[in-house]
Amino acid sequence: MQNEERLPIIVAAGGTGGDLFPVLAVVERLAAIVGERSRLDATFVGNPDRIEGRVIPARGYRFVPIPMRGYYGVRSLRTYSMLWRLPVSLVRTWRAARRVRPRVALLAGAYLGVPVALVAKALGIPIVLVEINAAPGKVNRLLAPWARRILVGSDECCQAFPASVRERVVVTGTPIRAELAALPAAEQARVRFGLAPDRPVVLVVGGSLGAHSINEAIAQCLDRILAAGWQVLWQTGSAYTPVRRESVVALPFIEDMANAYAAADVVVSRAGGSTIAELAAVARPAILVPYPHAANREQHRNAALLERCGGAIVVEDEALLHTLWDALARLIEDRSLRQQMAAALQRCARPDAADAAARALIALVGQ
Repeated sequence: MQNEERLPIIVAAGGTGGDLFPVLAVVERLAAIVGERSRLDATFVGNPDRIEGRVIPARGYRFVPIPMRGYYGVRSLRTYSMLWRLPVSLVRTWRAARRVRPRVALLAGAYLGVPVALVAKALGIPIVLVEINAAPGKVNRLLAPWARRILVGSDECCQAFPASVRERVVVTGTPIRAELAALPAAEQARVRFGLAPDRPVVLVVGGSLGAHSINEAIAQCLDRILAAGWQVLWQTGSAYTPVRRESVVALPFIEDMANAYAAADVVVSRAGGSTIAELAAVARPAILVPYPHAANREQHRNAALLERCGGAIVVEDEALLHTLWDALARLIEDRSLRQQMAAALQRCARPDAADAAARALIALVGQ
């Protein structure tokens, strides 16, 4: 490696925790690897009203707020706000890039990445895409021809990209947060959330924004879960407030996922790419409920990866109210099945994904 005082990069990741935390894991691992020879200087671009606007400044990184939002369809008035959001985002990103002079642009595939990619292309900054799902999303498909590297979580995702860009795809696995590498003891984690230390726990995670259908189905199953002697740790999202119950801890958002996973014996969750990687890494049997309105059904493909390896049961969203308890009862009543699923998850985990992704970046910039 060359001896450098500073390695500047620009990063676009956010909107949801699933998009943000895998890229943040890569950045933190990259900082650790280059730390002995140089200083990583990471500038994050994101929406101040979403999760990145809170998490990134709290981690001590430079944060450039932009108003960029997604595409909501031709019938939505929110889509036409792009007429001012994109130009403003481009100007702010351009100013940041000219000031920082990044050697690489790391993009997570959200719409935040579009203005950053346009600026990076204009300034000749190498673009690296991160795709956490089993099938590439719309933005990553759009930007793939410009990318110098595309870091993906699975061979299936690699094959889903066009043949013309496939030689630039690197299968690293999906990066996970460093704190998930060594979980605390289950009893300690349960006490941290105010749960009994000696009783098993169902962890419910509907994504960082919550999931109404999962919340409704859990509420319907709650009496039977508690009657079986189990407890519930429940991330509801900010728009849902369940009735207060003993042995149920409901929170709008769970920041400390290491303790949440440690406390859990079974997880009920959506099937975002980062969640799939985390469940495999922490070896927690899961009931996965893929988000039904994803444009290319990427959550169904994500869920199928864990179902095929034997680590998850997949339940369709439209059938959830009628079938969730049957799936939960299988896991609650059969400890041997839970152990088999946990062992299967360990076999398909990629705990070195953040390291592999960081080293792919180093190879690209010649650091």
